Amino acid sequence: LHLTQSAIERIAHRAACEQERDSVLIATWPAAALAGWLAGSENRIQQSVCEKLLAANVTGEQLLCLRKADVSKLGLGALGMEVRLLSVIKKVRNNHFAALRAFFNAPPSCSSSSVAAAASTIAVVAAAPPAAADATERSSIPPHDFKCPISLELMEQPMIAPDGFSYEEAEITTWLASHDTSPMTGEQMASEPLILNKSLRNAITAWKEEHLRRRR
Repeated sequence: LHLTQSAIERIAHRAACEQERDSVLIATWPAAALAGWLAGSENRIQQSVCEKLLAANVTGEQLLCLRKADVSKLGLGALGMEVRLLSVIKKVRNNHFAALRAFFNAPPSCSSSSVAAAASTIAVVAAAPPAAADATERSSIPPHDFKCPISLELMEQPMIAPDGFSYEEAEITTWLASHDTSPMTGEQMASEPLILNKSLRNAITAWKEEHLRRRR
């Protein structure tokens, strides 16, 4: 969906909180406003990253469409910066389209005239994203801490590296074969052995078993 600014403002007016309102209004923000929002206390995106986005003139509407390959082209340096930005993009994108769906699928108690007024300003240029996952589908998404920061895949053998972060063993071993810096911070990493994160591995195993049980 491509909405006019007046339609977006109508939808944002119904937001329950400032975070939800920003996730709607972001589609109207120029590059400078977006950079300021990303650097704010809620998102904590490093200033150097915000400056690169500003230099590339990335607007709020464009941010909603950025994918991993696009972010990689920005040359942010440390992998941790890229992962953090992708996490923020995913969150705001989900909130943005959830707010749009909620507005146009408003219950009968909601003012039909306000919905119609906003709908009349819409020019459809692309299919809307699929409906939000239901509770069962959401439960199938592993917690963020269970995913390897390098591959973003669920870990099976999480190892604690000298930088204090846990990574999938194969991923961090491959990384260290050609780097002496932390993939998360970009800082020099001490040459110390990896340590199996047993508590995290047990938590991941328990989550996988529970997930399989729910699917039966």
